[in-house]
Formats: sequence, structure tokens, C-alpha cells
Amino acid sequence: MRIFGAILFLSLAACSDRASAPPSDWTTWSVWVEARYPVGDAEGHGPDTGSDEWARALQQRLGVVDAEGHGPDIGSAEWRAAVEEKIGGAAGN
Repeated sequence: MRIFGAILFLSLAACSDRASAPPSDWTTWSVWVEARYPVGDAEGHGPDTGSDEWARALQQRLGVVDAEGHGPDIGSAEWRAAVEEKIGGAAGN
């Protein structure tokens, strides 16, 4: 019975985390995004979460900028909103 309770608790915690609003500070937001849309591979290879390299890789994969690189400035509120929209994690989605 304890195992079932633990599984239920973890399942509910995971669901509530996915539905939560994005954090406001960059470091926490970056971790929040990485949990939903990993930039690195399963073995931990890739740029450090929250770094400029990570942000550029993320925007490239998501198509936040066009082929010429035009789009919102990395880290701006507009850029973050575009990322959140692309990963389906914006508040209210």
C-alpha cells in the first residue's frame, strides 16, 4: 500500500509541475524549460542549461528565429514567451 501511495504522490506531483506557470528568474526558468524540452541528450551531453550556447541551441531547435536569425532577443520577455508557446508550457495553455 505504501508503494501505491508513493507512486500516486509522484504522479500527481509530476502533473502539477507540468501545469505550473513558468518561473520568472532566468536560472529557474531555464531548468523549467530544459525539463520540458531537453536541449542535451540523455547522457548529459550538450550546453550547460541557461548558458548563451544553450539558449541559441534551444531557439534554433524550436524555430524561434527565422533562417536569417531574425527574431526576439535571447532572454527577452518576447523570446521567453515564444519558447513557452513552442513547448506548450505558457501559462493558460
